[in-house]
This record gives sequence, structure tokens and C-alpha cells, in this order.
Amino acid sequence: MRQHYVPKVYLKNFGEKNKRTYTIEVYDKQEKRFFKVATDNILAITNLYTLVLPSQKSNDALAVENVYANFIEPMFNRSIKILFDKKRTNINNLERSEIIISILHLLHRNPHVFSKMIDEHIINIQSLYDHAVKANEARFDYLDEKYLVEGFNIDVIRSEVTSKIDKIFRENHLDLTAAFSEMHEFLIIEIHTIEDDSIFFTNDNPVFFEDITSDKSNNPFKRTVEFSLPLSKKHLVKLYHDKNKMVNYIYRQKMPNFSVSLINYETISKAKRFVICSENDYQKFLEHKEIIDDTSIHRKMDVLKQIIEDCERDNSRDDAYYLIKLYHEKYKKQNNDLSKSDEYMMMQEFKKINSKNKISKI
Repeated sequence: MRQHYVPKVYLKNFGEKNKRTYTIEVYDKQEKRFFKVATDNILAITNLYTLVLPSQKSNDALAVENVYANFIEPMFNRSIKILFDKKRTNINNLERSEIIISILHLLHRNPHVFSKMIDEHIINIQSLYDHAVKANEARFDYLDEKYLVEGFNIDVIRSEVTSKIDKIFRENHLDLTAAFSEMHEFLIIEIHTIEDDSIFFTNDNPVFFEDITSDKSNNPFKRTVEFSLPLSKKHLVKLYHDKNKMVNYIYRQKMPNFSVSLINYETISKAKRFVICSENDYQKFLEHKEIIDDTSIHRKMDVLKQIIEDCERDNSRDDAYYLIKLYHEKYKKQNNDLSKSDEYMMMQEFKKINSKNKISKI
């Protein structure tokens, strides 16, 4: 049985309806080609969630698939209707919980997350083995396993780790999603909408998260993590902790064209293989990518000048505003130039202020 790790109920928001099916346009990063495909026929793996019986979880091999089909995906549909309705701002506890579960479940139902986990385990095991060899030790421990240096074979170990992680994924990822959603029960919900002709892309691992602290942890359970998910060609949701905002409220913002390109840049970068976008829209993105990749100080200062003007117009002057203004004035006084050391210091100070401001709200 083919089972989607990026569900059709999500993918259809990036496609065109054709009778009873939806067709999406896809860019294959590996083969560097564009193609059209029905949502039935992509981002799915045979028996991905099918339990191997006997199982401690259920006597029904399709128990996990049934939870997705009968509960979570209908919940996702309800949540999307609320998020797409620009008149909706106030929500109740049930609606908030369903929205958060609908978004966050996409992270742990995706095998790419567990593939990364396997890679991290193998790196750790290889490092411990190298240390044991140098120390002339006969064995070493990793988690609950004991490994002998003699006869060590990393390929065999990878196979064993993959088998264990696969079993955990099939049987426990719904439990992980439940614990994950409970940890982030009071996330702030923020919808960003495009009103010009630009569009959001998505990919084969669509939820991405970033830790706002300086250690850049890959742990999505931390309260300092912010989540982003393109919901459609015109909508993106951000989820984050902020004690100064209302949890039963949908904050709505318009997103400018260049910011969309920055989001799409991340989407393409983090795609394992497939990016959901048309060839035409991808070519438009490449035009903006030249600006994104431009490391010249003049381009950066043009952006900072726009930020300063926006802050002064909206009368929103915080520490970041004064820092940007300080370096922009320094740039002008030095005949439109800024040393590399000054540029580095500006970026480091800006990161500290941004992190400090966000952490203070958690």
C-alpha cells in the first residue's frame, strides 16, 4: 500500500484540480528537471507506516494509516479552512490545538527526519570507534549498545541502526507527535499572505525550524525553536513561543515579494530532492537569487536603508533600529563603504539583539 509522507491533503494546495485528482509541478534537484505529476504518485512509500505484526502497538497492520486517514488529515482540512479565512482571527482552544497538531505532525511523519537521525548516530559511533582505536581499547559503548573494536564494520552497524530506527518510526512516531504537540501547545500562530504575483514553493520535507539561540540546536522540542510551513502558493504559517501575544488568535501579515524569495531560497535549500513549483516561477526566483547571493556591502546597505525608513514611518524604534542606523551612518561617513571587520561586528551584534529580544518573550 502506497502511503504519503507528505499528504495529498497538503499537496493539493499547490496544485491544479483535474476532475477528482490534483496535479502539481515539480522540480527534481537530483535530475535537474521539471515535470507534472498527480499528487497520488509522489512523496509516497510502499508500506511506510504499515506495522509489522505481531506489534505491541496494534493487531491492525494499518492502524497508523487509519489514524492519518480518519483523524489527522480531516483535522488538517478543518484547520486550513480557518487559516485561509482572512476574516478569522479569534479561535477557541480546540481550533488552536487542531491547527498546531495539523502543522507539527508533518515533521515527524516524514522519514527524512529519521534519515538524518540515522546519519547522526553513525557519525557518533564512528567517532567513538576512532577514539577507541587511538586509545588502544577493545570495546566502546554507545547508548545501550556495546561495540567491539575487532571486526568493527560501519556498514553492518548502519544497517542495524536503520532497522531499529525504522521500527521506532513505524510504531512510535505518532506518540512522538503527541508529545511534541503537547510541548508546543501554546505556540503563537502567524499567517503570512502574498498579495502580489509571487508564490510560495514547498518541498518533500516542508516543515522547517530554526533555533533562535546562538547554539543553533537541531532539537525541535526546545521552546526557542520557530517553525515555518508554506500552506499554499499564497499562504505561509509561522509558529513560535511569545508570552506577550495571545494564543487563541491568528496574527496576519502581508509578505513582500523579496521576503517570499528568501523563504523559497530556504525551501529549495532544505528540499531532500523535490521542490513543488513551476519552471516559470523557478526562473523568476533565480532572478531574485542573484540579489540574495550578492555579498556586496552596497546591496546590504540598500536593504538596511529601507528597514530604517520603514521603522521611522511606523515609529517602531527598538535596539535593532538604532544599531542598523549607527552602521548605516558610519557607511555614509566613510564614502559609502564599510570595513569587513565593521560588517562582521554589525551582523554579530544584530544576531545578539534579535536572539535576546525573542528569548525575552518566551
